[in-house]
Amino acid sequence: MKKLMLFMPDSAVDIDAELTALGELGVIHIAPLQAAKDESIERVDARIKQLRQAISVLDRYDDAEHTGAKNDEITDYSTLERGAVFLMEKVLDAEHHRQELENMKLNLTSDIAWFQNWGDITLKDIKDLNQKGIWIKTYLLDDKELKKISDREDIQVVGKLNDLNQVILLTRDADERLLDLEELPFPQNELENAKELLIATNNDLESNKEFLLELHKQKEVLHEGLKERLRRFNVRNIQFEGLSVDKQVRFWKGFIPIEHVDKFVETAEERHWGYIIEDPLPEEMEEVPTLVRTPRWAQRIQPVMDFMGLVPGYQEMDVSRVFMVFFTFFTGILVGDAGYGLVFLLITFLVHRKKKFTKRIEFSLIYTLSVSIMFWGVLTGTYFGSEAIAELPVLRSLKIDALASFGGDSLIIQKIMFLIGAVHLTVGHLQVAWKFSNSVRALAQLGWIAIIWGLYLIVNQMVLGIDAPGFMVWLFIGGAVFVALFSKPGTSFFKGMLSSIGNLPLSIINGFSDIISYIRLYAVGLSTVLMAASFNQMAIGDGITTVVSGIGAVLVLILGHGLNMILAAMAVLVHGVRLNMLEYAGHANVEFSGNEYKPFNLKDNKQ
Repeated sequence: MKKLMLFMPDSAVDIDAELTALGELGVIHIAPLQAAKDESIERVDARIKQLRQAISVLDRYDDAEHTGAKNDEITDYSTLERGAVFLMEKVLDAEHHRQELENMKLNLTSDIAWFQNWGDITLKDIKDLNQKGIWIKTYLLDDKELKKISDREDIQVVGKLNDLNQVILLTRDADERLLDLEELPFPQNELENAKELLIATNNDLESNKEFLLELHKQKEVLHEGLKERLRRFNVRNIQFEGLSVDKQVRFWKGFIPIEHVDKFVETAEERHWGYIIEDPLPEEMEEVPTLVRTPRWAQRIQPVMDFMGLVPGYQEMDVSRVFMVFFTFFTGILVGDAGYGLVFLLITFLVHRKKKFTKRIEFSLIYTLSVSIMFWGVLTGTYFGSEAIAELPVLRSLKIDALASFGGDSLIIQKIMFLIGAVHLTVGHLQVAWKFSNSVRALAQLGWIAIIWGLYLIVNQMVLGIDAPGFMVWLFIGGAVFVALFSKPGTSFFKGMLSSIGNLPLSIINGFSDIISYIRLYAVGLSTVLMAASFNQMAIGDGITTVVSGIGAVLVLILGHGLNMILAAMAVLVHGVRLNMLEYAGHANVEFSGNEYKPFNLKDNKQ
């Protein structure tokens, strides 16, 4: 990655065109020199929000059928200079009018319902009584409230409405209230007038719908307008993130991948930009963005990395390949139920189909994880926590008895979890050794690998009671010697050796706890199975003898397994990510201290 200083004329006309060209090039990561603040940014941002609101209004009519005749009076907004803005205003005005009509319809419906509930009287009668000094108040009271005032002579119960008593209060005091209860308001319209207005309002709503359906045909004009405003918004932000010199020249600091330098220089020469390209200074290394080039198969782990905010530092390794492989494996073990995996797979497929099978990396990731869950579930004979399903002839032949959730050998399974941990940590040290393949520091990593496997043997002995072989001691001795001699070759030999030996005990203790941590795969996977089996027992343990018990069993199974699947998914995020982000990354010397390479790019405006 190279550091770039870029200079352009600071005139309103020129800078928009020049920054647009820079954005279309799409290779420069801009490091802001100041916060982008300007009225033009606020104006464009407000317009973007309005355009998105208008598009969301028209989106509601994507599947609606146009029943009316074509309206030739509708303007073709694609032919107007500010057509997107004019169309947006028409849509938002129509939507505002629709909301007013809906509120009016609600009020009229409420008025009509009032007359149906309280009787065929007129508002004129109420006003006449008021002029004579008599006021009528209406209330809905429950039996308990009614009992408190049942001895009053100025109230009368006139009916029942949904278990509530319809009560009227007759009084000569206009401000008198019944207890602290809420008084029901009188309708705003007479009954017949309300019915006529409701018919007219429904007709207006239908006309409004037809009008919006006509405007819906030009929704693409709004999308194009939004795309242009997004361009302006991005350009304005980049513009004011740079510094201006005497309002004549504006300059920016950025970073560019080495392979794009020639392409940038060619464009800069054509457009007469000023620039300086050089290597970043040591004190600027924290600013340098990380451009991670991940193989296509491993890119599906990116949503998890983005969710956790994991970006390796500029001088750190790309761990996405290892992260993807082991995260997939961990997910299978943590959930470990082929039935659950099938449910996840079907849900993903249905959502993907609803999205018209658009190519999104999130779907690829969930498909992969679902298959992993199904695979481990088949090997362990786990299907919705039911031992009976696992004993079906075909399924029984697919499971590995030693790994089986029901009747398997827990000792072997725990040993496999510790083995997975040792392999995972070993991969981290091998990657570091490869990074320093031209240095003796690689030998220190080989020493750590020997120590890791010595720790694995100790864990087996202490936790599982498996006797460690005699050569275990030599793994520690040889590993400690390599770590002491080759960890810090650049310092004084004895000083470096003493420093390495001093840090060694704590590092070994940490390594021991790291390997122990992988037992969580077994523990969480087992808890998922036990919870599933418990819900099965709750639902159908005593059999289903009645329709009611059958309905109850179905509810327990759906809610219970649904909750268990949610908890299993949470376990994947907590434990599956942790083992990669902490245990493995710690041994691979990756601190995820980087910032993502995000070039100023106008080629893919998101709408």
